[in-house]
Amino acid sequence: MRKVNTFRRLVGTGLTVGAIAISLAASTVATAAVASHVDHVPKDQLVVPMGTNSHANFIFPYASGAYFTTTNMNAFQAYMYRPLYWVGKGADITIQADLSLAALPVYSNGNKTVTVNMKGWKFSNGETIDAQSAKFFLNMYQAVSYRYAGYVPGFGIPDQVSQVTASGNVLTLTTTVAVNPNWFNYNFMTEITPFPRAWDIKYVTPNSKAASDDAQTTPQTEAAGCGTANFAVMSSLINTCGYYPASTAPAYGLPALNSLSVYTGAYGYLYYNSRPASAAALAAYATNPIWKVVSGPWKLKTFSATGDIVYVPNTAYSGAQKAHFATFTQVAETSTATEIAQLEAGQLDTGGVLPSDVTPSPKLGVAGKNLLKQLDGYTLRTGGTWAFYYAYYNFNSKSSGTALPNQLYIRQALQYGVDQVNLVKKLYNGYGVPGYGPIPTFPVNAFSGGLVNHYPFNPKAGIALLQAHGWNTNVYPAACVTPAKCGAGIAKGDLLKLTYKYGSGSPTQDAQMAIETSAWTSMGFKIDLSTDISTNIANLCTSGAGSAPTSGNLQGNGDWQICQYGGWLYAPDYYPSGELLFYTGALSNPGMYSDAKMDTLIDATVSAGAKLNAANGYAQYAMDQLPYLYQPTGTGCGEVSNTLKGVLPPSPTDSSLPEFLSK
Repeated sequence: MRKVNTFRRLVGTGLTVGAIAISLAASTVATAAVASHVDHVPKDQLVVPMGTNSHANFIFPYASGAYFTTTNMNAFQAYMYRPLYWVGKGADITIQADLSLAALPVYSNGNKTVTVNMKGWKFSNGETIDAQSAKFFLNMYQAVSYRYAGYVPGFGIPDQVSQVTASGNVLTLTTTVAVNPNWFNYNFMTEITPFPRAWDIKYVTPNSKAASDDAQTTPQTEAAGCGTANFAVMSSLINTCGYYPASTAPAYGLPALNSLSVYTGAYGYLYYNSRPASAAALAAYATNPIWKVVSGPWKLKTFSATGDIVYVPNTAYSGAQKAHFATFTQVAETSTATEIAQLEAGQLDTGGVLPSDVTPSPKLGVAGKNLLKQLDGYTLRTGGTWAFYYAYYNFNSKSSGTALPNQLYIRQALQYGVDQVNLVKKLYNGYGVPGYGPIPTFPVNAFSGGLVNHYPFNPKAGIALLQAHGWNTNVYPAACVTPAKCGAGIAKGDLLKLTYKYGSGSPTQDAQMAIETSAWTSMGFKIDLSTDISTNIANLCTSGAGSAPTSGNLQGNGDWQICQYGGWLYAPDYYPSGELLFYTGALSNPGMYSDAKMDTLIDATVSAGAKLNAANGYAQYAMDQLPYLYQPTGTGCGEVSNTLKGVLPPSPTDSSLPEFLSK
């Protein structure tokens, strides 16, 4: 299997409303300035906020873990570079035939042959988006799969594909096993982003600093041939599509190279032109000829390293739904209060508000009313999300000096300390749903029925567990007095101390962490909380047990036991089958969770003919084994200007379609 954080899509506290992502309200106290509502946004402009302290920072639609976020993928890349299959439109979370670049795949040969007929749409430079465009992505995936956060070794694309052929508008994939079409479509075919031939370029002469990821700046180039290379011949793919620093080549089974050499190909060229090495590099997204070749309805006008982004219509877009606005602007927000003040001043067309600024949700998925009179020109919206929220545990005890997260009873005790029902009711004002496992329960779906939560809020049960496993909870923090019961790697006298890192910028998140920490403290845990901006936390949480891998340590070294960025949105892998998150070795499994039974259950779930439900066991096992610390999932409350037309229902998959909007 493959993949996250990209791993797969990491989602922060956000909600898609009216086809525009808006910030999730996150505080019980309103602090916004008071202003009269005036319609300041011109009729030919669309202005929306980017999530608080969550800025786009990677343009190439082939991202590694740190950049595989909803901010980069849903709220930036997808406007310009469309996937082969587009999922989601309003409340619908299925493949949208009219928005996709190809007809639905046809399966034959006992579900071992997948045939795709491209529509022949055009890139903005006039190139046809054909089968070779899709093969270009697939060849790169085969060559440098470890650089893509959706990769899970052994599953789907590329590891279960033996050959890919492209002839005109016909793309054919041959698989090594019979695949489950539903799983293959929604977890693999939806990941493919066709690339233009204009991107098929490689470096010729690396400079003397090429062994460093971010050093090469002025290479000579030539055509690479990645799009036309033979998918099944790895040697040709390495030269045309790949990129391996000299220092890590042996670790990937490649010949050793001298320190001044690298394997280079189209990936290296595109990565070096997308890396966020500096403010200037980010600003160059809007001027670099590479990124001007787009397939979506929008293209960049300006990009600011501080987070502001301006788009203009791609007049060559082949789809039926053209962009209506002369400019589409995303405004970087530094705080929830600032965003609300901008809403009240009429400077935004959509935006997030605080739970205290609206009446409680009368029932799940239904919005209350605005309490701020200055927002009388907006309509409050809410909706479900195809996601679940959690914090990562670091199971690599060698990296952080503690064996505590490896003990199931420790994870059980911590879960007993999360009062999800009251958090949703009192802190989220009803705009959320408790989450006890990896299958979302809202919107209602066929996958979540029959699942049972065994860890409701019960601090006393947590204390009893700790005491039964050799901990003295009469001291603070609790101390291990019976090592034989405390578990492997825990010595007598060890204390019940854990570090917990989470993203800043959300008053609600701060309040939630204070409530949860209070409960854990009463049980004997000493939780050392620390925060950082969302981008930094995303990097930390998703980079291999705490820090980025190096040539000498491919797994990374961590300084956290628990790390929370937000949650997981099932997109662009929409089928909630678990391989991306829980399978041993998955790139979106940065805490290095590994369980043989879990792997077996997931194998059964994704096999040909399998149906994903509670009877399969995977989802219930994930609930019971607690590979994550499960948290409530916010449904959010956001505002949409009454001047907007064409507003779609909130999208559970964060499918953002601003081209449908007009004034």
